[in-house]
Amino acid sequence: MLITGANGLLGKDITLCFTGRYEILPTDLPECDVTSLRECMRAVGDYSPDVVVHCAAYTAVDRAEGEEEAAFTLNAGGTRNVALACREHRSLLVTFGTDYVFDGTSDRPYVEDDPTGPLSAYGRSKLAAEEALREVAPDFLLIRTQWLFGHYGRNFASSILERAERGEELRVVSDQKGSPTFTRDLADAVGRLLEADARGVFHFANEGETTFLDYATFLLAHGGKGESRLSPLSTSDLPRDVYPAARPLYAVLSKEKYRNISGVAPRRWQDAVLDYLGGRDGKDRA
Repeated sequence: MLITGANGLLGKDITLCFTGRYEILPTDLPECDVTSLRECMRAVGDYSPDVVVHCAAYTAVDRAEGEEEAAFTLNAGGTRNVALACREHRSLLVTFGTDYVFDGTSDRPYVEDDPTGPLSAYGRSKLAAEEALREVAPDFLLIRTQWLFGHYGRNFASSILERAERGEELRVVSDQKGSPTFTRDLADAVGRLLEADARGVFHFANEGETTFLDYATFLLAHGGKGESRLSPLSTSDLPRDVYPAARPLYAVLSKEKYRNISGVAPRRWQDAVLDYLGGRDGKDRA
């Protein structure tokens, strides 16, 4: 297994999850710049992996509004390059999508074949990555996910807890709904899908839905910061100079297809967050 973006929030847990199950070659920018087709061909050709897990991505949602070309270069162009290398060397390509390809107007959880309609530059770049994948890769597994949190990179959960530790007043959006996803659980889901010989598009997130405000409330209550000052904020009141990207208001992903092929249901997001908080405490003590 070759992993791109192996030093990132998701890539670290992918690497940990599959160490001992596969012979792993973790790569990041110094070893393989996915925006270079030549480097992708070299990395995949030299290693000849059975599976390439492509985690490298542009994920700065708001910055992408002013850097759309950079977002497309990494997300769409990088995915195309990795897909071309996988096609050339007959490797299965596993990569990741986002709820931001949807417009957030659904009244039920999104299924895999629902119409897309991204609202932001980031969402457009990720949809273009999906299109490149379908055009180029004969053999792929695309997992759309959302609201990632984990131990190996900045994310909403770590940001809320760090700001609470500094005693900041927290204003958090109360009208966007989704499902927090622990990167460790997403890595496990990749393993289950590979064991099931799954191909095509799947959705995965932890079970249940919540708002960012309720998510933050849960984090603070169980992270020992229940006394923190927390107040609601509507999406329409977000300062556009800080948060210029439009976001889907309802972005819950249906996990039914994943449950059917894997035979297991994702655990509740609350249980995953408690697991994350326990691990975070352990890392802090270390």
